[in-house]
Amino acid sequence: MSGWWFAAGCIALYVLIWFWFGRKWKRDTSALAARRPNPTRAQFVALLSEDAGTDIAEFLWDELAPYWAPGLTPHPDDDFVNDLPIDRGEPQDWLERYCEMAGYDAKYWPEWNAHWPTTVRQFSRWLATRPEART
Repeated sequence: MSGWWFAAGCIALYVLIWFWFGRKWKRDTSALAARRPNPTRAQFVALLSEDAGTDIAEFLWDELAPYWAPGLTPHPDDDFVNDLPIDRGEPQDWLERYCEMAGYDAKYWPEWNAHWPTTVRQFSRWLATRPEART
């Protein structure tokens, strides 16, 4: 019988944690939306094109938009690690998908400088470094 109580306790704990993180996510996204504009795709591309080019800006919009909450769109100055609950390893996946799309080999990409801010703008600049080696 104690096994059933343990399982019920684990499920209840999971539900509480899920509920708590859902509320935290809504509060964080509301705070983010209140402190900066909510650009459209065209505005986002225009904001980033000067830093990294139109192709990278469009790629980032397509990659990032699903991570932002409904009604909230990516902004170049968003810190995707500190402002949003995005796993620290996810940008590596974005890099790999960009390399696959653009015909680069991710292993030749310069390392991310740990002192750089983790903003969308800085990430776009990093993608714009484009190494010499292609696949």
